[in-house]
Amino acid sequence: MPTDTPNNTCDNTYAEPQWQLGSLPPSVSLYVLAALVGLITGGCAFLLKSIIRWLSILVVNHFSIVGVNWALLIVPLAGIVLTVALQRYGFRRNIEHGLDKIDAMVKQKICDIPATYTYGPIMASTLTLGFGGSAGAEGPIASTGAALASQLGRWVGLPPRLMMIIIGCGAGAGIAGIFKAPIGGMMFTLEVMGMSMTTVSMIALTIACVIGGMTSYGLTGFTLDVPLTHPQYFDPHMSGWIIVLGVLCGVYSIFYYRMAGWTGTLLEKLRSPWVRALVSGGILSVLVFMFPSLYGEGYSTMANLIDGDLHTMTEFSFWHKQGMPTVETVMIVCGAVAAVKGVACAATNSGGGVAGDFAPTLFAGCMAGFFFGGLLNHLFGLQLPLGNCALIAMAGTMAGIIQAPLMSMFIVVEMTGYYGMMFPVVICSVVSYATVWCLSIRNKR
Repeated sequence: MPTDTPNNTCDNTYAEPQWQLGSLPPSVSLYVLAALVGLITGGCAFLLKSIIRWLSILVVNHFSIVGVNWALLIVPLAGIVLTVALQRYGFRRNIEHGLDKIDAMVKQKICDIPATYTYGPIMASTLTLGFGGSAGAEGPIASTGAALASQLGRWVGLPPRLMMIIIGCGAGAGIAGIFKAPIGGMMFTLEVMGMSMTTVSMIALTIACVIGGMTSYGLTGFTLDVPLTHPQYFDPHMSGWIIVLGVLCGVYSIFYYRMAGWTGTLLEKLRSPWVRALVSGGILSVLVFMFPSLYGEGYSTMANLIDGDLHTMTEFSFWHKQGMPTVETVMIVCGAVAAVKGVACAATNSGGGVAGDFAPTLFAGCMAGFFFGGLLNHLFGLQLPLGNCALIAMAGTMAGIIQAPLMSMFIVVEMTGYYGMMFPVVICSVVSYATVWCLSIRNKR
């Protein structure tokens, strides 16, 4: 399969734009283009969400909610194998870890992103996630947004120095659209991609992300990805324990990162793509069979768990028993799921599947937060609300693993709609981020 060899490089000069559309002023021309990129990318985010959901329903519709589903030993494996076949024989290009490749292009000032990335990630991630891949759709849609922006910029004759700006707008609009989180998308471009912005380009990024996020939000019926039916309120007296939760999230983030890295390294040693697909698909299938909550992105599982629906962690598996499961049982399942989530994500993304790495950290944080909250209650006789702990730890774990605290804070509150939880989310994210940084520095000495 060919590699992504670009045709040109961009002059990474963030000066006031001199290019323009027709008689429009230069800055307004850039804003119009950013708005168009946001609109198209937001629509693509809605399309990706929809087809993944339809395929997942088609695949799992016959599963039993109260018993063991042996088909789970085959379905995720089939998704990985089909994705590899699509890349090799359909696209004739390896597009796994597409966002990492585009990020590398941006850092090398390369602005000619191959056209395959405009449609390939959507098609490939549909197979990966629809068949049970344990990852997210944010990486593929960010790749699509960046590629669409690159192609549109070339079509209208955008000069090289402005191509980097519009590519960043496209990637940010993809994140904003898939999470319905405009500010989170902006923080992704600035914090994760590390793009420098002037006032004009920052306005363009804001326009692209707001339009991308709102387009996806509107097309999905103005619904949130993690809709909560039971209100979540924060008690300021919990602040000290939220700091403890942040430290625990930081320690867990290192564990998650190392487990995912170890799994990815192991799979990379397998030279044959088919052997790698079979091994990674086999690992993924076994984990999903044992813990069906690992199937797909897991947004509904997160929402149900935060709302106190304990059944959500035992359905479709041998963990399911008659009657309401105990908090202790759910704690054990959540702890086990948190322990293997990094492996499941790496098996999805490093064995031929096409998906993202951000949503899994949110899911892992939700599981870890419920487990840690229950553990603190048990050890110290506390009454910490486990739904609060799960929601807050989503941001703490993402901040620790991705090392992007600002993006993590805003994505969590925007996905849930609970801006009133910003204070504990900020505390947990910052403490987790600092914990990972301190422990990493110590390990390097």
